[in-house]
Amino acid sequence: MCSQQSHEDQTLEYYCEECKVCICHECSVVRHNRHSMVDMQKAADEHKMQIADALKKVKTEVAVYENQMKKEKELMDKSELEISAAQRKMTETVDNCIRILTEHKSAMNAKFDEINQAKQKAHATQLENFQFAVTQLTSSVEQGENILERNISAEILQTKQVIIGRCEELLNARKPEIYKPPHVHYMVENITTILDRVVASETDPSLSVVYCEKETEEKTQTKLTIATRDSEEIQCYNGDDHIKVDIESPTGSKSTTEIADSKDGKYTVMYTPKCVGQYRVGIEINGQPLTGSPWSVLVVPHQYQFMFKFGSHGNGPGQFDEPSDIAVSEKTGTIAVADNERIQLFSSDGSYLRKIKLKNDCSALDFTKSGDIIALVPDDDNKISRFTESGQFIKHINDEHLKIPVHVSVGFDGRIIACDWINNEIRVISPDGMQLLQSFRASDCDESLLCAVYHQDRFFVSDHDANYIKVLSKEGKFLYNIGSEGSGAEQLDDPIGLAIDKFNNLIVCDQGNSRLQIFGLDGKLITKLEKHFVTDFGNLHYVSVSNNGIVFVTDSDKLCLCFSVEL
Repeated sequence: MCSQQSHEDQTLEYYCEECKVCICHECSVVRHNRHSMVDMQKAADEHKMQIADALKKVKTEVAVYENQMKKEKELMDKSELEISAAQRKMTETVDNCIRILTEHKSAMNAKFDEINQAKQKAHATQLENFQFAVTQLTSSVEQGENILERNISAEILQTKQVIIGRCEELLNARKPEIYKPPHVHYMVENITTILDRVVASETDPSLSVVYCEKETEEKTQTKLTIATRDSEEIQCYNGDDHIKVDIESPTGSKSTTEIADSKDGKYTVMYTPKCVGQYRVGIEINGQPLTGSPWSVLVVPHQYQFMFKFGSHGNGPGQFDEPSDIAVSEKTGTIAVADNERIQLFSSDGSYLRKIKLKNDCSALDFTKSGDIIALVPDDDNKISRFTESGQFIKHINDEHLKIPVHVSVGFDGRIIACDWINNEIRVISPDGMQLLQSFRASDCDESLLCAVYHQDRFFVSDHDANYIKVLSKEGKFLYNIGSEGSGAEQLDDPIGLAIDKFNNLIVCDQGNSRLQIFGLDGKLITKLEKHFVTDFGNLHYVSVSNNGIVFVTDSDKLCLCFSVEL
């Protein structure tokens, strides 16, 4: 019923939307005239829906809070478990240290007891020796005093010699010395310490991730990235986080790692795998392994990629008529190419620099460690000529026993290695060219020796009549062969030029098969390059490697010179 005075007998029928009150018919006429009014039941139904919507939102919010409470409880339980686990680990660590120290204490006490017993025994032995000497001396004194006390002339005369002789014997006898025991000290060279700490961090190791390649190449710097995350899987950073990376090779050796902290929750780990095979990568954050740790990374042999070629057919600057040998200066990176009666010099990108004019054809060349050029320019004396990089002649290296030199190279130790075609000898000359250090026959066939390089105390030799590479000791003794005759994998057909790449692998110019083959120094095939030679090249001759690992090769038939292979 209406609550307004004098309207008490009127029922509520309408709802004034402006005044937000329920009114009767008379109120609608008197007090709420021209107000917007609706049927009270209809208004109640609409308000009922609004109330239901509001309650629904509240219930949703309650569910959100209940879910947050559940997560909070889970995190609380997880924190308790983490703390308990960390505490157990600490207890085990300390208990283990206590055990080790207790065992060490027992061992040290046993050592002290052993030393003490030995010293006491030595002291007791010396005391016995002193006591024995005193007893003998006292006995002799008592015997003599008794004779003197009796004062019998005949007895004195008869025993004088014996008594004096005994006294002299005892006085001249070796006297026992005081035992001087060694001094005993307890030296502490390294106090056992527990290098531990308690880390309270937002980082959740179970949700942190690592990004790493599943496959990489040997002897190539490789990286992986660790991203630390919190319990909401959001990347986070804590300066107290301890990152441990353990990379194990197939042989069980540990790889050296470098960890760079970017201070934003990302850590870059750098390592260089030394051999081919499956590597094990284990990662821990604050002592806890990441989910999925350890991982396996497959390390495969290095693959070379074609970069560019330079030069063209002709006799002009930067052109080639019959290019033979090629070398790269370790000092400047300059490329030198032997081309008939000249040596042409190029920058590392193949740009022409200048030429060195010669009297005769140059068949082979190399750079010395100091940056000079040594070249084979055959004449009546078969001398090895030495030039500066700018082309100034320095001197001849004249070995009177060198008949017809066919190739020359500089070993890793700076010594000059010359191959004599007539004698099939390898002649080793001092870096200054003044002294013949070594000479030995390297082939059983006449006029077959082509090329020799010296690396890691071994000579690697290509032979015209042997379709394999001979490996000799530093004394010139045969060790083993690399490759065999044929066109298959690990097989060779007329191999000529040889070089050692930056991975300590042997590169062979497999001329008859129009390809490069790369072997480990043990003779195992690493990889081969043939695609670019089949179409563009027909007669691979010599090969050289720059300081940064780029490989340069000459082709003496196609006359378009050389190309490089990028790491």
